[in-house]
Amino acid sequence: MKKLITVLIAVFSISIAMAQSDSVHAVKSFYADNAPDSIYHHLPDAKENTPTYIVNNNIISNLNSIDPNTITGIEVLKDNARIPDNFKNLNKYGLVKVNLKADIKIETKSFKAIGQWLNMKGPVKYAVDGFFIDDENILIATDSILGIDVISNKFNKAEAGATINVWTLSPANRKGLLQVKRPTDKPGVIYIR
Repeated sequence: MKKLITVLIAVFSISIAMAQSDSVHAVKSFYADNAPDSIYHHLPDAKENTPTYIVNNNIISNLNSIDPNTITGIEVLKDNARIPDNFKNLNKYGLVKVNLKADIKIETKSFKAIGQWLNMKGPVKYAVDGFFIDDENILIATDSILGIDVISNKFNKAEAGATINVWTLSPANRKGLLQVKRPTDKPGVIYIR
């Protein structure tokens, strides 16, 4: 009986060790395959599979309030060499540049003005849909602002301050870590990224 228990414990511990070994290899291969994406600086719950919309070369928008009849041109940019420097970090899923007629005015705010409106003190980082921006003077259409998250950095003393993340996407369209169930998800199945 002691031999049987010893053999069962040995088999069980070997199977656990093999399962852990397989999971470590899966994680390593996942990060090795996705290494080029590391050039984009973003928050953990950043948007996925959705391009950034730029209107009239300097306004970030979600196009919800734009009349299609006012559009004079659309350009889709995926090549990093053609992206303006202040939008390069927003290019992970591409940029859609939309040009409107000259007489169309869009109400905007700069990220710096949003920080002042929130009465932020100290160093502040700004992000759009989870992706950090390099220029705080970039404009965002006020109609496109669906939510603002203020993320305090009180635990990391090396980087004191806060991050202001402006959402132009509804929670159902963000597809981040806190995503809602998709209609194709099977009950009882856990998806691991």
